[in-house]
Amino acid sequence: MRLLKFREIVLFLAPLLFTVFVIFYGIAWNFWLSLTSFSIYHPRYDFVGINTYLQLFNDYDFRNALVRTIAWAGLLVIGGNILGLIISTALFQIQSNRLKSVLTSYFIYPMAIPLVASGVIWRWLFESVKGFNAIFASVGLPKIDWLTGENAFWSLVGVSMWVYSGFVALLYLATFYHVPLSAIEAARVDGADTLTIMVKIVIPYSKLGFILGGVFSALFALQMFDLPYSVLYINPFTSTLVMYLYNKFVYMAFNISSAACIFLIALSASIAIPYSTYGLRKWILGVIR
Repeated sequence: MRLLKFREIVLFLAPLLFTVFVIFYGIAWNFWLSLTSFSIYHPRYDFVGINTYLQLFNDYDFRNALVRTIAWAGLLVIGGNILGLIISTALFQIQSNRLKSVLTSYFIYPMAIPLVASGVIWRWLFESVKGFNAIFASVGLPKIDWLTGENAFWSLVGVSMWVYSGFVALLYLATFYHVPLSAIEAARVDGADTLTIMVKIVIPYSKLGFILGGVFSALFALQMFDLPYSVLYINPFTSTLVMYLYNKFVYMAFNISSAACIFLIALSASIAIPYSTYGLRKWILGVIR
């Protein structure tokens, strides 16, 4: 019996262990590659240490991509979570379950669409003589160059908020339903209105929703590639770390692309690990700080 259980455990763990092995092998290989001079122009694994990373940080294109990625992450965390909070608060007040389900599906729909498809749609909406500008022209308003210069960055940040705010709203909505009903009823007995209940009771109880929304928004922004690539291909005004990494890989600067990959993994881990630690404390150890 014990042997049978052991075999079952091994059978169920095998896919997980294989996946973990592949992931960590890929990370280890990229880290080693980043410490060499290997590229299409220098096809030898000569060890150069941190020189590749120094070369990476001295690259203007990398610094530009890093600044824009961090800015994108910050704007998405703030804007996406504000929109998500507004949407979830409105949905929480709806009494009809059917209407709530319909509206919830509507707000989550942008997240269900592949980002490449969303990018193609928004590229058409942002065209100079079509989409939004065609509507503006019909009412006598001047057109806007949505995808020119710095406008392209702000336009795509707005699109990413549209895509992600519905998912964040679901996170908040899930935490709202864990608020003790006794606290809400007591506030109503004391004469508190809906806004006061949301601000003073519901939202403060939703700490986990804010943490999840912030973490996932930041990670979503760090891996941003599909949207800017499908709208503008390679553009310095919308370049992200993933696009920089991809561009270096295409031009076969494998050591530089590996160094950028390791840096991106470290940046993502700096966001994910604190949340994982918080999750362990909350769900396993039961300690909240």
